[in-house]
Amino acid sequence: MDLKKIGGRVARERARAGLSQRELAVRTELSQPTLARIETGERPALTFAELDRVAAALSVPLTLLTKGNPVRQRMQVAARASEGAEEELRRAEGLVGEILALDDRLDRFVPDGHRTDRQRAARLKRAPAQVVDAEREGRALAEEVRERLRLGLGPVPDLAGLVESAIGLDTAALTLPQGVSGFTARDPEREVTISVVNASDVPERQRFSLAHELGHVLLSDGVAAHRLDGRRTPDERRCDAFARHLLAPAEGVRRWMECLSAAEPGRRECAMAARHYGVSLPVLLIQCRELGLLTDTQARKTQGPTGRALAWTYGWGPQYVMECEAAARVRPPRRIMERAVAAYRAGRIGVRAIAALSGAEPRTTERELEEAGIRPPEVALSGRVDVRALLGRRGRPAQRAAKPPEDEQERR
Repeated sequence: MDLKKIGGRVARERARAGLSQRELAVRTELSQPTLARIETGERPALTFAELDRVAAALSVPLTLLTKGNPVRQRMQVAARASEGAEEELRRAEGLVGEILALDDRLDRFVPDGHRTDRQRAARLKRAPAQVVDAEREGRALAEEVRERLRLGLGPVPDLAGLVESAIGLDTAALTLPQGVSGFTARDPEREVTISVVNASDVPERQRFSLAHELGHVLLSDGVAAHRLDGRRTPDERRCDAFARHLLAPAEGVRRWMECLSAAEPGRRECAMAARHYGVSLPVLLIQCRELGLLTDTQARKTQGPTGRALAWTYGWGPQYVMECEAAARVRPPRRIMERAVAAYRAGRIGVRAIAALSGAEPRTTERELEEAGIRPPEVALSGRVDVRALLGRRGRPAQRAAKPPEDEQERR
């Protein structure tokens, strides 16, 4: 056995369970120094019996510690990343892999009552097909989704909530590395798909990235890396069209401009329409060109200012600042967070797992859960613990409670 790799897996699974070394040491009946040496790979020997105790305490299969994480190994990935961002992409994959691994682990504690939700996405999916007309095909799917969800021609105020509740797909906003704007990962064995956006991006970019990733899922165009390198594939252009028409439907934009009495809309009218639909000015200008409201020359003259500059110029600067601050917060998948909190309430995972999922400090998370009336069962795992008494309550002979010589030496 490669003890260093096994030790690293023990440390990672302990972190996923939200346990400290001390807490896991009590559960495994090992001393904390022994557990520390196991995790660093410095212990010269490790028996299967000891490793089995560790696996049982973590509620994971023994093979997970000896052979690695099967979820991470089978995970399929599709990411929107800038060219040359390979290292950032690998780190982003690791973040999403941790979420999928936690969700897989929660199956042992909390039944997944949302499996039927994911069947709704299957009803909206298209069979894989080669792109013939990216704009037409993307628009057609967006209009179908809008019709099925009865969205009319109005804006979609909470796209993430819509995708999770009405379509049945998991979404998240995580602090991803620079250069990675959108990310979709799938566990084919459990049929779980998570679409992630970068919490560092502005709100309108996050919305477009999420809509774009939703397009890839619904169009079944494969889980492959789609790079933003200036040479966009037909699949990418089709998903761009889907995202644009889903967020800012062409006919809705036309009617909005009519309400503004803008036969030839200027920057102010375009900025107000972009604000109404929650998209960037460039996205709105593309729609105006498609509708014939602007020529290419007029659109080029209109574009330029950032969303922040437009907001302050036309009167919604303070609101935009608050929206950016809210969008910058980590937002984990609602379904997985619900399951994790249920496992925490049952005492199956620690608060650190919830904190890692939400991107918050453990003490802050514990306080917020406490204020919400959510707390784990009363278990004496902190402070000084009488291991002999604990073992005695389990009905084990007293002599078996004695520590091996190695553990006693490590204690000294």
